[in-house]
Amino acid sequence: MKRQLWIVVSMFVVFVAAYLVTVPVRAADLSSIEVGVPQDGLFGLGGQYIIDKGLDRKNGFVMKPRWAGMPEVQRLLGIQAISVGLMTPEAGLRANVNGIPIRLIQPYQTSHMFVLVRKDSPYQSIDELKGKPIALTPEVTTLYNLFDFIMRKRGVNIEKEFQLKKMGGPPPIIAVLEKGDVEAGIIWEAHVSRLLTTGKYRVLMSLRDEMAKVLNAKILPVIWLAGLDPWVKANADGVGKLRAAWTEAYIGVQRDEGHFRKYAKRFFGLEKPEELSTGWQRTKVFLLPADFKWPDAATLKVVKTWLNEGVDSGMFTKESAGYIDDMFTP
Repeated sequence: MKRQLWIVVSMFVVFVAAYLVTVPVRAADLSSIEVGVPQDGLFGLGGQYIIDKGLDRKNGFVMKPRWAGMPEVQRLLGIQAISVGLMTPEAGLRANVNGIPIRLIQPYQTSHMFVLVRKDSPYQSIDELKGKPIALTPEVTTLYNLFDFIMRKRGVNIEKEFQLKKMGGPPPIIAVLEKGDVEAGIIWEAHVSRLLTTGKYRVLMSLRDEMAKVLNAKILPVIWLAGLDPWVKANADGVGKLRAAWTEAYIGVQRDEGHFRKYAKRFFGLEKPEELSTGWQRTKVFLLPADFKWPDAATLKVVKTWLNEGVDSGMFTKESAGYIDDMFTP
């Protein structure tokens, strides 16, 4: 009896020892992928979700986030200092034209930008702001490009028909809006939620809704995970793993209010209860639908249509059209 017990105990010890030895080896064997992730906004929230929930390890890799501002992440990709990170289609297209072969790997979210005016202002449509000062971000940003595209489709040249005040981001835009130096500001969530909860502002235009009308589309992803072409070609397995993790991220984030509230101050600057409630309800809808799966032929067609129409309207150079098809990773 004692001999049998000793054998069982010995086998258990051997099993535990083997487990303790193999687990670290397996973790060490996982490939690491450095990903440029914005330190604010929904994409950053998604990156944090991947880390917190272990979605990278679940899908067979270790994600090493390179936290930076959104423009900086795109710049790092553009100078090839990183191989994977956030990118927008129009910035990616311009990079390709300039000899930087960026490939869009996985869509993540739709447009979350709005034109805001003071609640007591007389303006009821964007056309009533012609000739008036509007604060927005510069030409290199998605916000500027989407607004430019929408107005071009209406036959409006924004540089000529509005007094554009180009600023570095939401804080200075909000500052000039509050001082009354401009009649409208174009900013993104969750800065919009914070202003709406003050009761002093209202939405004049949703860029997402307007783009949907212009393109007759339900979904237009404007924020993507992208990679440099040499990395993408050399890491087909890594591309699949990244797609799986980021798909789980946009599905999980929109269902996890606790995750949003935990990081609302860090990624969105939201603290007050009313800001958190408004921000959660308004922000989660900009993630891709939970049942959305990429690649999706209809969505790919819409994204290519907007870029090609951007070429036709003069937003992008004529040579840009030759780079659009190759920009999307199969």
